[in-house]
Amino acid sequence: MSDQFVGKLDSQDQNTRVAQWLHQLLVTMPQAAYPEQIAVGEDVSLPGADYHAAFYMQIPNFAMALLRHDPTATTHYAQLLFHLVGCSACHRAYLEIYDALRVALEDDVKKPALRVPSTATLATTSPKLLVFLCQLLLGQARTVLRQAHRERLDQDAWARSLLQQAIQISRYIMQGTLRQRAIRDLVEVAGLYSSGEVAESSPGPAALSYVSLVGNGSGTRGRTLRRAEMASRSNEQARIDLRSGSLEGTITQQDDLLVLRLVDLDEHLRGKALLISVPLGTLLEPIRWIGGNPYAVRSTEVVDADGTVIIPLGRTELHLSDPEERNLIETLFKKLEVRSIE
Repeated sequence: MSDQFVGKLDSQDQNTRVAQWLHQLLVTMPQAAYPEQIAVGEDVSLPGADYHAAFYMQIPNFAMALLRHDPTATTHYAQLLFHLVGCSACHRAYLEIYDALRVALEDDVKKPALRVPSTATLATTSPKLLVFLCQLLLGQARTVLRQAHRERLDQDAWARSLLQQAIQISRYIMQGTLRQRAIRDLVEVAGLYSSGEVAESSPGPAALSYVSLVGNGSGTRGRTLRRAEMASRSNEQARIDLRSGSLEGTITQQDDLLVLRLVDLDEHLRGKALLISVPLGTLLEPIRWIGGNPYAVRSTEVVDADGTVIIPLGRTELHLSDPEERNLIETLFKKLEVRSIE
């Protein structure tokens, strides 16, 4: 096949012909010319400065059109095809997305009985594929925000949507180590989105920074609880474990109220009220924060003489006893900062 197209682009017929030629060129090129396709579930090599956001957003729809053998795909996405021929970063993204969607569609064909509403579909999708999708969404959000900062554009709504999708998808990953991998970069990327808001609401450096122990279970360390076992536990027994160095904390639920308990706090914090900041708290709205601001939740009591304090955080209709809802809440607390109120 010729690697040069001969003709003039002055009619719809010619546009159709050049799109078909580009498609055939991509199909028949030696595989060595392309970056190696990654296996679904491995860490995604995310695009860098040469990433092109406008084209990237078209790639999932283009890949799906090809997988469904849409006869208009090559003409409808002719401009994208031109771009993929010359851009290795976007072409690699195309290969990754195409491969992920292909696996997902094959899984649907093999398991037709599982074709239920979208929430259940995510719950029955391969966990490794969900990890891949979360990493891809976080990588895209990072690049969108960096490009927006360089070009002084406002892409916060777009980035927020991508972060929300990653968080919602991660809630269906029940294996702790895989969920850790899926949301590994969440705090970093969200920091690009919300750094200004956090700085305004939480002045000064944090005295302590806690992280939620993703996948640590609900009151049971080192074990994975089955859905039925976890659902049978009461809200009071279910909890989210936090850690800051050697210090530990927990978040439990009393009816619809989420309550933070910190222990063994340093002497310089004892006798003082605390200001709690949850940097991811504005990404989703399942929690009605005490005081209305997740970046500045004030304790109603001071830290006692033993270094213990109990702080109501907010109310929610979500339940820690439900595995998927617990995962969602746990992700929102992937970082929690503590400051003293002088």
